[in-house]
Amino acid sequence: MKDPGTAGSSRWKAAAAALADSRRLDLYGRIITAAGQGEPLSGRDLDRAGTKSLDVLMKAGLVRDGQDGLHPVPEVFSRLLAADRAPRDESPLRHLGPSSSGSLPSKRADRLEVLHYLAGEVFSRYGALGTGAHGPETADAGPGSAAGPPGRARLTEAEVTGRLAAFTTDPAMFRRAMVDEGILRRSPDGSRYWLTRPRPADGIEFAG
Repeated sequence: MKDPGTAGSSRWKAAAAALADSRRLDLYGRIITAAGQGEPLSGRDLDRAGTKSLDVLMKAGLVRDGQDGLHPVPEVFSRLLAADRAPRDESPLRHLGPSSSGSLPSKRADRLEVLHYLAGEVFSRYGALGTGAHGPETADAGPGSAAGPPGRARLTEAEVTGRLAAFTTDPAMFRRAMVDEGILRRSPDGSRYWLTRPRPADGIEFAG
């Protein structure tokens, strides 16, 4: 069940509180039985205490007053269960499985989604397309230089691996996969990494 104070828990509390009173519980049982027998009770036939109990049951969504009398609302429980479900995880990290598994998804589209996401997370800490973490690039630094292309943030191997370690138990394997997929480029001496393919926008399909 959700933590106290959430919408789901408050609805559960209202239903439970409505049935916590023996008189209301008895009335609820009578309403269910009568409706099941095809002879619904009428709210007009209830005494003052019964009317007060009925009002609480109706406010909790457990009972409705139809044209032919009082009826239970069984779907209230399915709505309560639905409201209490944890939201579906739509993050790319859902592909990694429990406990940040060290393995990548077997499906390439899922694998690319994870790698693009993690590369963006690692480099966004410094500004993936802005001034590098180690100072501005020189104008003549080319893609094959040890520093990397101008205007790109570049990180050391230890920095990339260290930041990936926050997401997976095998950061080195993920770093190598990013290079293999062309998401990251590495300087010839292996001292610097930079982002070459920006993360696709939300809703863009990954090639399979």
